[in-house]
Amino acid sequence: MAQGDPTHASPLPALEIRGLHFRYGNDSAAPYTVAVPDLRLDAGEEMLLVGSSGSGKSTLLQLIAGLLEPSSGSVRVAGTDIHGLRGSARDRFRGRSIGMVFQTFHLLQGFSALENVLVALLMSDAPKADWTARAEGLLRSLGIDRLDAKVEELSVGQQQRVAVARALAARPALVLADEPTASLDPENAVNAVRVLRDACREQGAALLVVSHDPSLESHFERRERLIKGGMLAEVAR
Repeated sequence: MAQGDPTHASPLPALEIRGLHFRYGNDSAAPYTVAVPDLRLDAGEEMLLVGSSGSGKSTLLQLIAGLLEPSSGSVRVAGTDIHGLRGSARDRFRGRSIGMVFQTFHLLQGFSALENVLVALLMSDAPKADWTARAEGLLRSLGIDRLDAKVEELSVGQQQRVAVARALAARPALVLADEPTASLDPENAVNAVRVLRDACREQGAALLVVSHDPSLESHFERRERLIKGGMLAEVAR
């Protein structure tokens, strides 16, 4: 697997959250869904965020990715306040700086494994002439040899690897993984976590995984928990 982009070897944290609050609706008396006073993830660092269903894990990821607007506070990814960007500028920044692995993968059905990764490069800074080599290299490094196979023809484990390749295609500073093992059996779940962690390390990307699966905790040295009201409680560091 290719080595990570040296531009990511930066003193800037991959993720820095300060005073983040979010609530649904306009009722100022309603409790916050997410309240994160401070969270920092350094370049190349890994963290597992655990919490029960409904604790706000997916909401927090959407706030980090700029898909939801906070009630207050800031989210900086590689030094950029993502909520300070608007419209297409935010979309471009997200596409270049944040990789996302979804619970159900969200791959483009009817498209090949290679095409699914190439789509992610539309937002990258990489020269177009390098896109195919970049996508092919990532897929092969993750054990996908049937590059032209439609994703629905691949096994669930193979689809997860395509999703990881897509998330890393633009060399993001940060990868967000939302319940990445929920669709997998226990054996494949262990392999999936290993693949995701190894791939992020090789590419120099920080990794934030959110899950309610307790079996993942032994794979991460740094673990934090979302408790009622979306507050963070440190588990291990």
